[in-house]
Amino acid sequence: MSEVSTNTEEIVVKKKRGRKPSKEKKGYFYQPQEKAVVDYISTDDPNEKNRIFNEILKPAFTKMIESIIRRYNLYPPNEEFQETFDDTISFLMTKLSCFKPETKYKAYSYCGTICKNYLIYKINSYAKNQRRNQSYDNPTDNLQSSIVDNVRYSYISSESNNSFINELTSNTVSSINSIIEDTDNYKLTDDEVKVGKALINIMTNWDDLFTQMGSNKFNKSSILLFLKEETSLNTKQIRDSMKVYKSAYYELKTKLINE
Repeated sequence: MSEVSTNTEEIVVKKKRGRKPSKEKKGYFYQPQEKAVVDYISTDDPNEKNRIFNEILKPAFTKMIESIIRRYNLYPPNEEFQETFDDTISFLMTKLSCFKPETKYKAYSYCGTICKNYLIYKINSYAKNQRRNQSYDNPTDNLQSSIVDNVRYSYISSESNNSFINELTSNTVSSINSIIEDTDNYKLTDDEVKVGKALINIMTNWDDLFTQMGSNKFNKSSILLFLKEETSLNTKQIRDSMKVYKSAYYELKTKLINE
C-alpha cells in the first residue's frame, strides 16, 4: 500500500511541476489605458490631468509611438528619433480632446491613427520641400505645380463641392448602417460587418482622424492603416469585405450628381 501511495504522490508532484505558468500580457494599451483617456479629457483639474498623463498615458503612448515608427518605418529623414517622438506625442496630446467616447470608438485605434497620419504627413512634407527646392532651377515646372495646387485647393474649398461631399457622406453612412442592420436581405459575414462599422467611424470622425491630408496616395495609405487597426484584417480581407458597400456608394453618388 505504501508503494502505491508513494507512486501516486510522485505523479501528482510531477503534474504540478509540469504546469506552465500563465502568460503575462505583453501589450501596453488595455482597459485601464482606455479609461485613462476618458478620465483625462473629462477632468478640468490640471493636477489630475498631469497625474493621469504621467502615471498611465505617457508610458502607453511612449510604447505606441515607438512601435509605430519602427513597425511602419516612419522616420522623417531630417530628424533625430527623439525629436520625431517628442513632436508626435505633443501633436497627439493636442488632438486627444477630440476623442468622443460616446461613439464607442476605441481610444487605442484613435490615438494610433492620429500618430500614424501625423508621421506620414511629416515625411510627405519633407519630400515635398525637397522637390520644391530641386525645382528652383526649372521655373516652368515650378509654375505648373503651383497652378495645379491652386486649382485643386480652390476646387476643394468651393461651397458647392463641400455641400455635395457632406450630403454624400451622410447618405453613405445611413446606407451602410441600413445594410448592416438589414439581416433579412443582407447576409453579411463578420468581416463585412467589421469593415462597415470601421467605414462609418472614418466618415463620421473624418476631421478628427485625418486632420493633415496630402496626396491621394497618402490619403489611401492612411485609411488602409486605419481599417487594418480597427478591424484586425489584412488588405485582401478588407477589400473583399468592402464590395458590398461599394455598389451602394456609387449608386448614391450617381444619384446626387444627376440631381
